Amino acid sequence: MEEPFKPINRALGRMEIIGNKIRIRTFSSEDTTPFHTAATESIEHMYKFMPWCHPGYSIEESALWVTTRAEAWSSAEEYSFVIYSADNTELLGGVAINQINDAHKIGNIGYWIRKQALNKGVATEAVLLIANFGFNSLNLLRQEIVMLPDNQASRKVAEKAGAKYEGIMQKRLLVHGQACDACMYSLINDKEKQ
Repeated sequence: MEEPFKPINRALGRMEIIGNKIRIRTFSSEDTTPFHTAATESIEHMYKFMPWCHPGYSIEESALWVTTRAEAWSSAEEYSFVIYSADNTELLGGVAINQINDAHKIGNIGYWIRKQALNKGVATEAVLLIANFGFNSLNLLRQEIVMLPDNQASRKVAEKAGAKYEGIMQKRLLVHGQACDACMYSLINDKEKQ
């Protein structure tokens, strides 16, 4: 994977990765309200696929999510980033690497984009930025992107990011309490040291 993005900046315990159209950075307390606003705007297109973004999603749920990201990062459980516009004025969504398997150097990439930022290349660039972080900073060999088969938008993002479609995994996701089949895509670290 090429590295067409600016280097990672670290300051005051925060990480930011700057791309062409967007920037992704670690969460901070000031993200609570913009995160809540972006999520509630997006319930209609996200709830079917992401039950956390439900009707009635509260500011308290947003605050809990934002405040627990640093601990998840410190414990290497999940590396969550908030997606902002390139000028750092608008929260556009979120992207993360989670479900990390250290023994096999595998992680799972998840992402969501607010309604008004759909179809603008935001998700694809976010996936490329976080995949680069996963390969170069976490030394992952494989990153998976898993989604429901009818989530066409997410499938297109995975394909545009260069992920390889590997097939349908039976009962791979639990969505709204139901075990569902899922599409499996993967990104592989081609620069693995031999």
